[in-house]
Amino acid sequence: MSDAENQFVEATDNLIRLYRGIERTTLDLPLFSVMPALIFFWALLRFYFFLIIGLLLIVPVNVVILIRNFFPGHWRYRPFFLNHLRYVWLWIWRGEAPIAPSVFVRPILNVFMKGHFERRLRRLRLEILLSDGLSDATRSTLLTRLDAALERWKSPRVSVIFFTVLPAIAALPSSYKQLVEFLGLFAIRMPEGVVGNFISEHTSPRTLLVIGSICLGYLVIIPITSFLGKRGLFLGADASGICFPGGQEGRGVYSKEKEILDSVGIRGGEVPIDLWLFGLSFVLSVPSLLLFFNDVKQSQPDVAVIQFWMIIFQAVLTVVLLFVAVFRRQRTGRA
Repeated sequence: MSDAENQFVEATDNLIRLYRGIERTTLDLPLFSVMPALIFFWALLRFYFFLIIGLLLIVPVNVVILIRNFFPGHWRYRPFFLNHLRYVWLWIWRGEAPIAPSVFVRPILNVFMKGHFERRLRRLRLEILLSDGLSDATRSTLLTRLDAALERWKSPRVSVIFFTVLPAIAALPSSYKQLVEFLGLFAIRMPEGVVGNFISEHTSPRTLLVIGSICLGYLVIIPITSFLGKRGLFLGADASGICFPGGQEGRGVYSKEKEILDSVGIRGGEVPIDLWLFGLSFVLSVPSLLLFFNDVKQSQPDVAVIQFWMIIFQAVLTVVLLFVAVFRRQRTGRA
């Protein structure tokens, strides 16, 4: 075989072998887990605790340590909450979305993972199909191998999602009514439409808008968590830290994949779905923030000015962190 044929054969074998190894590591992952949310909640409690303790003791304690270090021996200075802030900064600096994981769902991770595999394999297949330096026999063999791999790692189509997700969303009102009746919140079985009438009578359109925007924002975090798990999987994180790719150093599988594709002249990158979904969740949270500010303005005009500048500061900080994550992801090569 020629050098071009050897390169394509090695690239095909190495890429399929690499993807098999990645898929093998997902076999022991839980189907559904709330551990990422619990880990984040525990870290948040620790941060608040050390923040309060640090604001009170960080100066006197470190002054005592400074005086002690004038003598032989060395005591470590106590940063208290600074380690947590450093972790957050490393998370953003490594190109991760400024959002915390919540609920991990392995089927959603499999969708992202198979979509990643399929895009790369289809790009390699097209390169083999159009290359002039391959013989017909080698081209046919490689295309057969790639077609078998694509059949295995075929990602769900939009039509499948359309016909499965939308009926489930449409069935939520009736499911909610059945759940309410099952829990015994109503002593008498109510006729049809009573639950909807009760909600419409006791909630204003403003409240429904706030609740809807908050719920949609939290629903978006679920696929973001699975995508973070996919990134952690590619970066070589273990099962306990798979949804925390910002705490993982290096480039992991991304560097190996890039090396394989570069050998045959293919360039590509990971679609930043988590960054897109984070931007969507931020947009969905804007109406609730504006309505909350309007309520504060009507009830407490003096506090409204402070609240307004806090909202502006949070929005500007979120946008800045998002742009830093986008820029750093391109520079670090972790995609």
